Amino acid sequence: MGLIEALLLGIQFKGLQKPLVFFSMLIALVMFSVFGIGIIWALITSIATAEKEITLQFLGASFGMLVISCVFFGLAWVCGYFIKRCFE
Repeated sequence: MGLIEALLLGIQFKGLQKPLVFFSMLIALVMFSVFGIGIIWALITSIATAEKEITLQFLGASFGMLVISCVFFGLAWVCGYFIKRCFE
């Protein structure tokens, strides 16, 4: 079962075994995805509006922001995994 199918079935309460886990992971999935996209958006705007030349410190900060967004996307993936497990 894919994530989209699990979300559609869970919202309709069809075959849902763990409703509390489903809805808490659904909220966490949305929030972690928004945080990851927001960090990438901030990274892109900071690179686009940089007036000074790009230094090693700026590249290090950019790489750190990219790693943090990957952490949020990883947490969203884990939430999606738990959403799919609410039906098995």
